[in-house]
Amino acid sequence: MLFSRKVLQRILGVLWLIDGLLQLQPLMFTGNMINGIMRPMLNGQPGAIESSLQYIVTQTSLHLAAVNWLIAIVQVLLGVSFLVLSDRFVKPVVIVSIVWAFIVWYGGEGMSMLLTGQASIFTGAPGAVLLYPLLGLVIWPRSPSKEDAQAVEARARNEGLISRRVLRLVLAAFWIFAALLQLQPNWWQAGQISQAIGAMVGQGGLNTFLVDPMLRLVSNATATIEIPLNIIVILVFLALGIALAVVKDEHVRPLLIASIVLSVIFWYLTEAFGMILTGMATDFNSGLLVVVMALASFSTSPQRSVARARFARSVRQQAQEAGSAQTG
Repeated sequence: MLFSRKVLQRILGVLWLIDGLLQLQPLMFTGNMINGIMRPMLNGQPGAIESSLQYIVTQTSLHLAAVNWLIAIVQVLLGVSFLVLSDRFVKPVVIVSIVWAFIVWYGGEGMSMLLTGQASIFTGAPGAVLLYPLLGLVIWPRSPSKEDAQAVEARARNEGLISRRVLRLVLAAFWIFAALLQLQPNWWQAGQISQAIGAMVGQGGLNTFLVDPMLRLVSNATATIEIPLNIIVILVFLALGIALAVVKDEHVRPLLIASIVLSVIFWYLTEAFGMILTGMATDFNSGLLVVVMALASFSTSPQRSVARARFARSVRQQAQEAGSAQTG
């Protein structure tokens, strides 16, 4: 595998740390955070959810500085914890990160607009912060007991609570889900795809020079081909998702590379790199997280797989011998 569990833990720590530092950008302490990030998530939400989100937006606007500092401190602490703590203390941090991620996903992102009929990979669905708990379960350290041979084997494979094989299936489900989102009526209406891309233009910062020209070009180019483009996107997503789910481990690497390439394209052309260069980003958006998922799904080389299998057999034999000795 490309990433050991410990390396993946460090990557997760860096992501949380950067997210926390992004919350300290000057624009986050102005009305831009309320009007540019939070209020748009209210559009199209079901009644009860819209009311609760409206309350969150109102309270945030009244206590903007305190809310920003709270978010920044929590996320910086999560990031530092993942970077410096050993396996013994990582589990509580993973639990806290999961709870916090769902709070941010609901209160700060409106569940990535999934209940509005407008969600799409074009808009960053299902939300980067929803993928953080998933990576947290991948790095969850296994603590085998003497009788738990399966946990010993999982530790030998450098896997957490979720194995790399399961992570690959989740990645497959992501692409299939992305295809289903494009089937929503909203994405068959004229102008929706080009408008979603064009809405990322003019956010300021370095995006003005590095991102906006390409976004304008893509937005204009897609305006007249949206229906066939949406059909192609759906078919590509479905094909990639199904292939990732059914292809054997020894043949999956080209598909993971395809997933990475596709994720980078959408991260650039529809998410504008999560607006990380504008001074208004709160995270990297989902494109980068899907790249990390794909990289973390790479299996070991055949040689390492053989060595792993031998080690697993040795562990089972030792466990059986220990059990026989206790019985005798």
